[in-house]
Amino acid sequence: MDEAWYDDEAGPIVRPYTITRGRTPGQHKRIDTAAQVLTAEPRPESPRLEMTPEHRRILDACRRPVSPAELAVLLSQPMGVVRVLISDLLDHGAVIVRSPRAEVSREILEQVYRGLSRL
Repeated sequence: MDEAWYDDEAGPIVRPYTITRGRTPGQHKRIDTAAQVLTAEPRPESPRLEMTPEHRRILDACRRPVSPAELAVLLSQPMGVVRVLISDLLDHGAVIVRSPRAEVSREILEQVYRGLSRL
C-alpha cells in the first residue's frame, strides 16, 4: 500500500465517512445484518454508479449469498459503511438482498426440537 495511506500500527488511515462520502444508507437503512446479499446476474453496468474498490469486493464476495455482517468483516468496515455500499448496489440493480424469515413455522420448530432431542 501507499505509505501515505497506511500506518503499520493504526492500519488504513482512510476514515469510514470518506468511503461513503458522508452519506447514510437512506431508504435501505433497514438492511438486516442476517440478510443474504447476492450479486444480480447478469451484472448490470451502470454509468451512474462510480464503482469503488469496496463495491467491487462486495460484488465479488456475493457470487454466493453473504450476510452484511460477513461483508463488514471482509471489508474491515463498520456495518453503517457496508449498508451504504450495499444500498448503492441495490439502487443500481447490481445485488439482490433476501431478508431472513420474520416468523418460523411450527413444523420447523418441531424439526429443530427432534434434531436436538437426538443429540
